[in-house]
Amino acid sequence: MKTVALSSLLIFLWFPVASAAQDKAPGATELNKTQLLGRRIFQQRCGVCHTQPTPSPMYGIVLSKEIVDGNEDTVREYIRNGSKKMPGFKYGLEPAEIDAIVEYLKTVPKPAPKNSQAGVAGPVD
Repeated sequence: MKTVALSSLLIFLWFPVASAAQDKAPGATELNKTQLLGRRIFQQRCGVCHTQPTPSPMYGIVLSKEIVDGNEDTVREYIRNGSKKMPGFKYGLEPAEIDAIVEYLKTVPKPAPKNSQAGVAGPVD
């Protein structure tokens, strides 16, 4: 009986470690607290226009570290003041939250180009 209880306990304790290891993508980097905050805010405020979770068209451009690196101040100004097509967030976000979004975007890899022919079956001969 003690062996069964001990085995169950070890399996129970090992399970969260195993599932946490599966959640990480190979080569993925850990985000710091600021970047995690930035990711959360980006998902809440920016993701609706700057990500494409559905087949519908995107409203904004795809944002990645290639766009942000070296242009941090410009990106902060766009987030703060907006543009003709994008609302500004200077009244809805604190400066530290805008900085967190920029820090998060510096970790986002450029997405792979979409192949327009992928998944489209051609005529059968």
